[in-house]
Amino acid sequence: MADFFTCLGTLKRGGNTELALYGELVVSEGSAIRYRTGVGVGSYPARSLLKPFQFLATHTPLEQWEGKPSVFLSALGSVSATEEQVRSLEEKYGAHYKRWEPAILFKAGFPQDPSFRHRLKEEKSSGRKIYHSCFSKHGAILEACERFGWDKSHYCSTEHPFHLQLCETLDTILETKRSYQTATDGCGLPTPILSLGELARLYQKLASASDSSALGHIRALMLKSPQWIGGPGRLDTELMKKNEGKIVAKEGADGLWAIGMLPTKAYPEGLGIILKLAEGYQPAHAGIVLVPLLEKLGLKPEYQLPPGQTWESHYEPFQSKAPKLWDISPSVSNQTAVFPGDVPFQRKVSLDTAKGDHLTLSSCLTTLHVGAHVDAPNHFKKGAEGICSVLLDRYVGPCQVIEVRKGVKALVDKSDLMSDVEGERILIKTRSFPNPNHFNEDFLALSPLLIEYLGEKGVKLVGVDTPSLDPVNSKTLLAHHATLKYKLAILEGIVLEEVPPGFYDLSALPLRLADADASPVRAVLRSL
Repeated sequence: MADFFTCLGTLKRGGNTELALYGELVVSEGSAIRYRTGVGVGSYPARSLLKPFQFLATHTPLEQWEGKPSVFLSALGSVSATEEQVRSLEEKYGAHYKRWEPAILFKAGFPQDPSFRHRLKEEKSSGRKIYHSCFSKHGAILEACERFGWDKSHYCSTEHPFHLQLCETLDTILETKRSYQTATDGCGLPTPILSLGELARLYQKLASASDSSALGHIRALMLKSPQWIGGPGRLDTELMKKNEGKIVAKEGADGLWAIGMLPTKAYPEGLGIILKLAEGYQPAHAGIVLVPLLEKLGLKPEYQLPPGQTWESHYEPFQSKAPKLWDISPSVSNQTAVFPGDVPFQRKVSLDTAKGDHLTLSSCLTTLHVGAHVDAPNHFKKGAEGICSVLLDRYVGPCQVIEVRKGVKALVDKSDLMSDVEGERILIKTRSFPNPNHFNEDFLALSPLLIEYLGEKGVKLVGVDTPSLDPVNSKTLLAHHATLKYKLAILEGIVLEEVPPGFYDLSALPLRLADADASPVRAVLRSL
């Protein structure tokens, strides 16, 4: 388990560890990861965390929200279905219920609320669909089907217009355009598989949306009636009650929890917080794990330690450390290997203080693709822009180093990446060109499909620790050409051997060489 998750803390009894809690905590601020406890362990079916955004995708007219918030609030949350909640839903839904009940595709069941469920079973009552925590969400989708004239019989299909509309909604919020892998939720709906960083960004956007926007109205409904997001004693409901007007919170399935912190003076864009517990749905443990982070943010946690136990946190939120710099540029000299047939680096000294001159003065002759360098589009496409015209923001900013392990002389595809793509700039660590002074032709190259995938994810720059994105003998340069559609910048020849996978700030600015096809750079990573 430790290979995939971070130990977030331990529950102790008498000074002895009784239980270690593993998982990952991610905090998003704007488009950047503000803090995380690990390096990105995977993507997960978003399931119940998506409910506010699934409701947004129904495009329910705002005027229909007025005067009956509970109808729509229960679509935003995963209600416990207490007896009081069910009675209120029956009153509010009225004729809606009779239309929805036969059309909803999941089976009848019993409430999540333990006391009501127990009483119903003792009375040998039959299960009902209205008891399901996703009943109102499905009802809202059926309402959308009626409004748009969509077929109700297959609304749980990935080809149904609602699901396509949900994917468009996610693209808009995440500012990307890509295809989403899906899994089937417990209620039968397809649920997109998202990284923890993407989920955190969704909740940061929810927390910071303008009051007049549809997402802002959803946030207002959640803030107004937290009891409809979960129910009595539920972690999301209790956190929202304790931090009235400051956060929206949502419990997910199988160990996922989300919090959107509204903008403050310290965090003007708000924050999105995602916790994933390796042990699955354990609200008591989630509440304990969140304590250090919430207290650091000036929020009130919701937790209760079992009698005799103590909690020792193993992470320190936003811990202030002196940033570390990694120089990921190889030394350039007469020994530096260049692409076969290209112009090797040569330095000629005109004046030399070591020989008694009043200063040292030298010149060089070299390919511009020497050492760490960035390619311009005109390097591989006729008439394209030179390096002096590229967008500089591509070369400076948040960056993610991702490792791959694959045999030599092969193409790297997205399935080979050992972490999820969450950075704006991606550096791929292959270890397949270990010596900058010796040109080995069997280095790993990138597949055009991987470039396409990175572009769909909104990546601005792709970097490699090899001389080229493409194989050494390629004449078509398919990976290079694939970058043009998304204006991906290309950084090649970097050294990542000593750099752990994770998140950094990158600086790799090109020289302003008029119409040049490339530029050497001093590429540097700074720890966050």
